Amino acid sequence: MTETPPHRFPVDVLILLQRPDGDILLTERAGGIYLSGHWSVPGGKVDDGEPVTLAAIREVAEETGITLLPRHLTFIGVTHHLPPHRDSRIGFAFLATGWEGEPRNIEPEKCSQLAWYAPDSLPDPTMPYTQEVVRLYREKESFSLHGW
Repeated sequence: MTETPPHRFPVDVLILLQRPDGDILLTERAGGIYLSGHWSVPGGKVDDGEPVTLAAIREVAEETGITLLPRHLTFIGVTHHLPPHRDSRIGFAFLATGWEGEPRNIEPEKCSQLAWYAPDSLPDPTMPYTQEVVRLYREKESFSLHGW
């Protein structure tokens, strides 16, 4: 009898970069990526052997060109997300209110634009995953099951 291997799912980082006025940075997804045309926060997958905090720093640098340090990150929460296509994933959300540099679009093949929005007034369409981590932040919750 063959044993079924344990389910392995992606671990993501989602980062809310927040200005002093309270607005957060969103990226409009573009090209052939999942949910192109939807808005999301900077983030992505954690690499093998990489801690989530360093993944957050790396992803933000790759997407926006800014520099974050571990001290800039505040843990928001974790969501176990199940999108409609059923490929579940875990997302670690962080808030950053300080950084070095000015955000700019580093990946134009994956992002059509960057824009600042109030957390309680996200643009349409915003990715459900992003909506959920923003909700965790706004409602001061540290965990959710989303889409189950």
